[in-house]
Amino acid sequence: MAEAPDPARPRDGVSTSSRRDPRAFAASDIDFAALRDMPVAAVENAFTRGERRRAVFGGRRADFFDHMNELRSEFVGRSELLPLHAGFVVALRRKVAVAHFLPLYLRLWREECDFLRRELSLRWLVSACDTLVDFGETPTQRAVALNGTVLANLAKLAETERRRASVGERPRGPRGVELFDGMTVFKPGGDMIDNLFRRVARIAELDGVAGPILDEVALRLRRHDTVVRRLQAGPTEDTEADEGEAAP
Repeated sequence: MAEAPDPARPRDGVSTSSRRDPRAFAASDIDFAALRDMPVAAVENAFTRGERRRAVFGGRRADFFDHMNELRSEFVGRSELLPLHAGFVVALRRKVAVAHFLPLYLRLWREECDFLRRELSLRWLVSACDTLVDFGETPTQRAVALNGTVLANLAKLAETERRRASVGERPRGPRGVELFDGMTVFKPGGDMIDNLFRRVARIAELDGVAGPILDEVALRLRRHDTVVRRLQAGPTEDTEADEGEAAP
């Protein structure tokens, strides 16, 4: 029987994992099917001890294993494949042992696509798309993934502005306020928009005909009075980082 990934647990608030090789998170020959029906057990971390009160995905730990131990709180009682997927995303976003984690990530999606697309929240599906935009095997794979990122994040911006209009002020309070299906309110001044358009620009480089058109479309969305420009021109305090989507 496969053994679930075992992020090191901090003891007395001190990391015990700083010397661990991140590749120990998952063996290259890990059996994904064996983990599918294995539930995530209760975990001890700063959230379960009441030391951190914000949403799990609203913070970032510098140590990979400490971060993953906290992130497991989001998936308690659900399949071990879900925090495993999250760990692969985190590692790749941080560019940690890419040669080890990228083949695992691609194999996970090939072998467990039906399960993952059913069980992951939209927030994590967007993170999956973001990861493929950045690390996809082929230009086509990267371009297809970008469509998922664009669709979801434009909806996020529109729903954020709609909520803002309904309450007559800029959304405030702790980050991680949910809109729908795990997607959270965009904090004006956050970097999600910059990250989105950075990925668009990279995809535009793939083709000499369509690319310049895509670049111009992106430029005009940011130049004119659109939801993109309105929400980007906001305060920079308490803003969401890219990890607001995937918590890398």
